[in-house]
Amino acid sequence: MELRHLRYFTEAAHELHFARAAANLKVTQPALSRQIAALEKELGVELFSRSNKWKIELTPVGEVFLAEAEKILEDAQRAANLARSAGTGGYGKLSIGAISSTIGNPAFSAALHEMRVRYPKLVMEVVDATSSGLPEQVRQHTLDIAFLRSLSDLPADDTLIYEHLWNDRLAAAMPAGHPLTRRKTFPVSSLAGESFILVPERTSGAMRQYLAQFFHTRGGFSPRADFEIYNTYTALRMVAAGLGVTVVAESYIGTFARQIAYRYFSDASPEVPLLAIRAADNRSRTADIFLDILKNKSRKLSHPGSKSISRIAN
Repeated sequence: MELRHLRYFTEAAHELHFARAAANLKVTQPALSRQIAALEKELGVELFSRSNKWKIELTPVGEVFLAEAEKILEDAQRAANLARSAGTGGYGKLSIGAISSTIGNPAFSAALHEMRVRYPKLVMEVVDATSSGLPEQVRQHTLDIAFLRSLSDLPADDTLIYEHLWNDRLAAAMPAGHPLTRRKTFPVSSLAGESFILVPERTSGAMRQYLAQFFHTRGGFSPRADFEIYNTYTALRMVAAGLGVTVVAESYIGTFARQIAYRYFSDASPEVPLLAIRAADNRSRTADIFLDILKNKSRKLSHPGSKSISRIAN
């Protein structure tokens, strides 16, 4: 039994006339009659009572079968619509993993909003994680796409593919009443001797190495990490409480604005790359669409373009 047999049967059942049903279906009347006769033979029952050559009536069995056939055709059409919708990214679930600085980026938020407007039936899951924890989730297809900082966190094989999206500028964050906020210039060396709140080496080793090298090369000192916090928002809460200073991506500027002062360095412009990673064998159309929207939003928001990639993480 094929769907076309059910379509032929339901059309004939609605018209109760083979010739009209055949015309509606754009087939010949003999072809329609043969298909319905084949259906009845397969079922072993008569679906129509044929009072004459053209006029037909449904048998009691035919009436029961009509209701079920219509349900099957409706379900088949619904399945086809869902498949087409899923193929264009409009249905199902999109799982996105990202470091916290990406989630706070205006382009990321704008991309999520546009996805919600375009595809109201799409469920979007956003997982906040460290760079080191994202690649394996992508490889296992727990996540469709992820955004991180470091190439060094990717496995040395071809299971993952990546794309460099842009670089984020870094800024220093310190308590609003800190004496350094009154300086006209803010060289890197200004932070020497400060108590730092930094990401742990075990979760973001590449970022720690980058910052250590940056402060040593440009400021002539090694930052003293009195606190280690992997979540940047938590680190900023600690800065707001006066527990130390930290360095964050510029997308955080304005967070806890009354309690925290943000300053760009006057003698250096440190930047960190943002990478999108995908599993090589998981080419989700929905993820493709989201990535395209994200890149478009970043351009409209005048985000810095692609530059050389540093192997650092957040």
